[in-house]
Amino acid sequence: MKVRTRTRLILVATLVIFLIILSFITQSLILQSFNVLEQKETTANVQKFVAQVNSQVENVAATCKDWSDRDETSAFITGTQGVNNPTAPFQPISMKNLGIDYILAYNSSGSLVFSEAISPDGTVDRSVPQELDGIIHDSIIPEGSPGGVAGRRGISYLNNDPIILAGYPIPSGNRMGSSAGTLVMGRLLTQDRIDNLDQILQMSATLVPYSRTANVQPLNADVENRLKKGAIIAQAMNDTRIEGTGMITGIENKPTFLLVRVDSTRPVYQEVEKSILIVATAIMVLSIVFLVVVQLLLQRFILAPLSTLDTGMKAIGKSGDLEQRIPERGDEEIVSLTRSLNQMLNEIQQQRDELRDLLDEIQQQRDDLSSARQELADRNNRLEELNRKANLYLDIYLDAISYEILNSLMGLRGYAELFRETAGPKEKYFIEKIIGVTQKSNEVIRNIETISHIYKTPPEIRPVNIGDILKKEIESRPDVHFRMDNCYRNVLANDMLGVVFDNLFSNSLKFGGTGVTIGISARDISDQDIEISVTDDGPGIPDVMKPRIFDRFAHDKKTRSSYGLGLHIVKMLIESYGGNVRADDRVAGDPKQGAAIRFTLRKA
Repeated sequence: MKVRTRTRLILVATLVIFLIILSFITQSLILQSFNVLEQKETTANVQKFVAQVNSQVENVAATCKDWSDRDETSAFITGTQGVNNPTAPFQPISMKNLGIDYILAYNSSGSLVFSEAISPDGTVDRSVPQELDGIIHDSIIPEGSPGGVAGRRGISYLNNDPIILAGYPIPSGNRMGSSAGTLVMGRLLTQDRIDNLDQILQMSATLVPYSRTANVQPLNADVENRLKKGAIIAQAMNDTRIEGTGMITGIENKPTFLLVRVDSTRPVYQEVEKSILIVATAIMVLSIVFLVVVQLLLQRFILAPLSTLDTGMKAIGKSGDLEQRIPERGDEEIVSLTRSLNQMLNEIQQQRDELRDLLDEIQQQRDDLSSARQELADRNNRLEELNRKANLYLDIYLDAISYEILNSLMGLRGYAELFRETAGPKEKYFIEKIIGVTQKSNEVIRNIETISHIYKTPPEIRPVNIGDILKKEIESRPDVHFRMDNCYRNVLANDMLGVVFDNLFSNSLKFGGTGVTIGISARDISDQDIEISVTDDGPGIPDVMKPRIFDRFAHDKKTRSSYGLGLHIVKMLIESYGGNVRADDRVAGDPKQGAAIRFTLRKA
């Protein structure tokens, strides 16, 4: 990506992030603060409306108490005046002016003795709804209190219209404290009266009965419980309207509830939104202008010099002309960078010249090396031919020498055995010495032939059975006592493994005598390897000799004996099979209890 493109992306991203943060601040802080203020104002409006309703309740209660204390009311209820007397105290005009819509009088036993319903146009109906009588008996004159509850007042609803009720006892004519009955007055909160309250309070409010079976949309359980406990909930419905909700508990012993809702407009909120929108638009325009100005300045003082620098470097890279230089223009940093690049070009040019000289020198050395390699190959071919001839002559020499020496030794041994038949005891002693020396020399020659065979022709490794090879070696020594343990195992070796056991057995017999007991055992030491131990109960191997017993012609200075080539051949063969061999004690820590030769072979 070019610097110009990346710079533009960074500036645009910065502007977008700035606008997002600005939007978050306005929404979360400013508008939220105004929302909280409006919620408080709406809550206060609900409280004002509830206070006006309570004022209406107290007004009805005061009117009811005033008329219940009058003598004419007591005389009317006790029968001093007839029920149908036109001069009854509850004149419709007076009641209408006082805002009383229902008048009910009960005797001391709680029975309704007088009722009057006054319509808005002043007409009178002597009957009242049965539902109203039920509300009064559930609140003002409850069961068990026929004389009524003095001063009980409150609000309920009649035919889904809110109604204010208040009741006071009517004193008897003698004023001795007994009650002649109960006077109840009611005032319907019609829509006209609620509209009057709205005009007084400068708000829009509604008062409707609330129950889950009513026509009003039910509230969720949490909101309903909060409202029943006296809480007022103010909630913004949209950008132009906020609604406050409260609840008034009814007068009944089994309470009913009336829902108060106050709608308020949000002019301040709307104005603030408009102001924020104007400010945001102005900031966006200014940001775009700022972005353009910054882009122009960057283009003039940074991007253009960098573009010139980039074009110059590409031209040099494309042409390969290291003598070309980039013009030094721009601010100090750009000039310093250009100067450094030009200096680097000088160094690269010098290094290229040096590299060319070095390549020429390397080419010359390569040519010399090629000639030397050819000469070396010729010499190597000559050496191989000389080595082949030397090996041929050595094989002929060894074969001839071995043949002649063996023939001489066999002749000497034959003469000695022939002379032993007629010799005396003293001569027989020396004859036995001569036969032993010839036999030992014969073994040395055979070992030399074996070593030569191993060097010239490495044995091919294949699966063999240890027990089968041991059987042949043991049968050739019928006078020796052998002990085998877990030896019928398949390993990777060849028939030369018999030479290993032959040399080990010969070594045990040489140092332990014919009465020695030789043990052969095998055990698993891993999933791939077996360890084979050849032990005897002879004189054992001293600790100082164990590390070098497998060397050729190793000598034991204490016993003045030699281990010859046999154990060296054992080591050569075992290592050619991929194993290793070591000398040990038959009884750990006690060399005098016999020797142990342990070697490993791979499982077949």
